[in-house]
Amino acid sequence: MTAPSLPRRARAAVRLPGWLGSIRTRIALVYSTILFGIAALVVGIIYLGLAHSLDDQPITRKVGDGVVVTADGRAFRFPIEQVDSYLYIEREANARALATLRQYSFGTLLILFASSVAIGWIVAGRVLKPIDDITAVAEEIQATDLSRRINLDGPDDELKHLADTFDDMLARIDQAFESQRQFIHEASHELRNPLAVIRTNLDVTLSDPDATAEDLRRTAEVVQRSTERMARLVDDLLVYARQGSLSLAHERLDIAEVVATSASEFDALAAERGVRLASAAPGGLWVDGDRLALQQALANLLANALAVSPPGSTVRVTAGREGPWVWMAVSDEGPGIAPEDHERVFQRFWRGDPRAGREEGHSGLGLTIVRQVAEAHGGQVRLASEPGRGAAFALWLPAAG
Repeated sequence: MTAPSLPRRARAAVRLPGWLGSIRTRIALVYSTILFGIAALVVGIIYLGLAHSLDDQPITRKVGDGVVVTADGRAFRFPIEQVDSYLYIEREANARALATLRQYSFGTLLILFASSVAIGWIVAGRVLKPIDDITAVAEEIQATDLSRRINLDGPDDELKHLADTFDDMLARIDQAFESQRQFIHEASHELRNPLAVIRTNLDVTLSDPDATAEDLRRTAEVVQRSTERMARLVDDLLVYARQGSLSLAHERLDIAEVVATSASEFDALAAERGVRLASAAPGGLWVDGDRLALQQALANLLANALAVSPPGSTVRVTAGREGPWVWMAVSDEGPGIAPEDHERVFQRFWRGDPRAGREEGHSGLGLTIVRQVAEAHGGQVRLASEPGRGAAFALWLPAAG
């Protein structure tokens, strides 16, 4: 925008020096101008009123053949020959009184001008102090710490509304950053499981010099299913990042196939850790749902179970039906979960022992995603566990038909 196209006030501010173009200086000038203008008007009215009073109410007047002089409420009569002298004295006295009043008035106006500037500057500072507080807090806030708030005290005025609006904006930004961090944790956690399955199966197959073509084909099939799930995970995570929810396909599927497929993917990982993986699921457990999402939930349960199971123990994957519900469960012989933690295990980022969870690479999102998948299918997830006696997680889903 060129200088001629700027608004008149903007062009004036550009021409002003930097210190004179500040908002505090301009507010101070407005306040001082108003205060000085009112004071000058009052002094001017007093001066004009006194001058008019002196002209309309003389103390010397001619009465008959003499002169009457009024002073202190008493009247004195003098010969007519002295009227000019008394009138001259009265005019001089009035002129000196008005001159003295003018001098005091100008002095008073100078003092009032200086006082109005000082008062305007102080008042402008008081008015703009909340804005300074807002600016100070904004300068201290960093992208990694958005917990600071202005929390401006005072009357419910425009500045309070501005501070509250700024606090609301910070809360939304903080929530956006938290959602971003949750997305990163969730993405890394969800992509870690299929990568671990692929790496374990490839390592087992490549380390076996007697691996047959059938073994290689079985490993390739596991890798293919894992990469397919990873591709779907990437799509779901992107959708979740935009919309905050999972995208689910709806098809009629047999939970027995989901159990068998998921168990086969973790056979190599269980053997590597010295854990026996047993699966049992009768056919005909039909549900309407998303095959990959259910495999993802079951894989999270299997990964957690294998992580806490000691060598020589057994992890069981089972499925069944009770009335209108189909369930699939994963049980282990690990340390178990205390009753007071049964609900907290499904909270986002809860990892029991935080230090151990970080060392083992847990993000605390696996069970949260299991609950999301179950609820997205119209079901729920349940936990049965006692300390020292292992844990069993079950997904209950509405049966199809």
